[in-house]
Amino acid sequence: MTLARRLALLTAAMAGLLTCQDSTTSHEPSNEPPPEPPPVSLGYVCGRSFDIENADSSMLIVRFDVSTGESGSLALAPAPAGAPSRTRLTTATTGEVHLSVDGVAAGDAANAGTACPPPDPAPPEPQATRGKWSAPFAWPIVAVHLHLLPDGRVLSFGRIGSPQLWDPATGGFTELPVSTNIFCGGHTFLADGRLLVAGGHISEDHGLPATTLFNFSTGAWTEAAPMATGRWYPTTTTLPDGRVLAMAGGDENGLPASTPEIWNGTSWSRLDAADRVLPYYPRAFIAPNGQVFYAGELQQTSYLDVHTGTWSPVASSLYGSREYGSALMYRPGKVLIVGGSNTPSGTPTASAEIIDLGDAAPFWRYTGSMASARRQFNATLLPDGRVVATGGTSAPGFTDPAGAVHAAEAWDPATGEWTTWASNAVTRVYHSTTILLSDGRLLHAGSGDGGFLPRELSGEVFSPPYLFHGPRPAIAAAPASASYARRFFVETPDAGTVVAASWVRLSSVTHAFDQNQRFVPLDLERTPGGVTITAPPNPNLAPPGHYMLFLLNGDGIPSVAKIMQVG
Repeated sequence: MTLARRLALLTAAMAGLLTCQDSTTSHEPSNEPPPEPPPVSLGYVCGRSFDIENADSSMLIVRFDVSTGESGSLALAPAPAGAPSRTRLTTATTGEVHLSVDGVAAGDAANAGTACPPPDPAPPEPQATRGKWSAPFAWPIVAVHLHLLPDGRVLSFGRIGSPQLWDPATGGFTELPVSTNIFCGGHTFLADGRLLVAGGHISEDHGLPATTLFNFSTGAWTEAAPMATGRWYPTTTTLPDGRVLAMAGGDENGLPASTPEIWNGTSWSRLDAADRVLPYYPRAFIAPNGQVFYAGELQQTSYLDVHTGTWSPVASSLYGSREYGSALMYRPGKVLIVGGSNTPSGTPTASAEIIDLGDAAPFWRYTGSMASARRQFNATLLPDGRVVATGGTSAPGFTDPAGAVHAAEAWDPATGEWTTWASNAVTRVYHSTTILLSDGRLLHAGSGDGGFLPRELSGEVFSPPYLFHGPRPAIAAAPASASYARRFFVETPDAGTVVAASWVRLSSVTHAFDQNQRFVPLDLERTPGGVTITAPPNPNLAPPGHYMLFLLNGDGIPSVAKIMQVG
């Protein structure tokens, strides 16, 4: 359709609008010819995929509406000489598709429900079903603490040796000496991307009151105002207002650090009203109501209101205490607890439970169990919202390597079932760590530096099955930051096939618990040249800080992430 023709259609539409507004004008039959149908055709392919062809020599903007309510717009490339251009549209939902150009109908196509044939060539097996582990590669220290930085590099530290910075792009390491023994501290990312480490190591059960900050942009460690109480094995949680809560751990005298403290950016204040003895590294998350949700290891789970210091019971989990099990918030307000053992150093469980804090009366219920019982393992979120369990031991005792579990397992929230994936080579139990990298792979490292275990000076990288299912969608450009409840545009050449977007908060993990990660699904609309995404309405759903932005296509294949600052 020529520019002149499009202008003519717009003029006719405006004239019609003015006629409708004038109630005194008689409605005589129009002599205008009906608009020409756009030079666009729509055809169903398979699954939820359709092909749109453009026979015009210029780019066209086409709107699509699905009978399910889904809608969006795509830019159709100009037709090359002698043939129409073709754009693939994959809908997020299953229904009939209606196309229009400038309000003029351009075609309809039903979804016939035809299964798509296997790709040619077929994805490699067993990688496309079970994923693939890399060979172990040297790591200078035991990575007891592992963090994905806002620039995509990885910071690690342990009991022996200086912290190390690993660059996944080059495989190189940089030593980053620090004056404080930050081993066995708690850690989370601040809103500006600095890593805050609270506490540290004097001796077993005895913690330092230190506050240590790492600036990823300068590579520098900074000592800040100390806490009132030493902490060994504490948890730190970034609050919706950007402050940080530190709770639990062992103090300088080996006694429970029972009074939480809050970091305001320059100093700490005690939350005396919230005094409570908790097990080491409590599993804590920000709930949609803005309170801190304590999910275990104890059976009784609770809310903490950091403004009043009040604890209030929520629900008791079913299995019991989950010593050295793992936990994560797999959707805003939805928590998974998995594995661990009900008695100290007891026989581990394969069971898992979930709770939805959005329910009027939240309660714990069982979901599917893992194939292998585990303790001393890690649970890590993927770009598609699934959860991967790695490492650990199924044997009773504190950390018996004789029961080592090597197979990764993936939990799907949509079905509640676990799927067994490929097995890694190295036994990784106590002090093992796993994080999600910005390219969608997992880094699995650590084990040892305690527990009478060998010091595992290596790392392994796992490529999940989705990386073997075809080309990945690409992010051509995205903003460096986003504000709550605001829309932002992400440029991608694959807008027609992108059906979902997610934020995954950067990992900061130790001792079977990631104190920073969370998964946030994002509302997405296809728009010409890319997708327009709406950020969550408030920081209770996505506390301020850095997140990996992933785009996913209809086959569930994620893009390489763009790391954004939120808030």
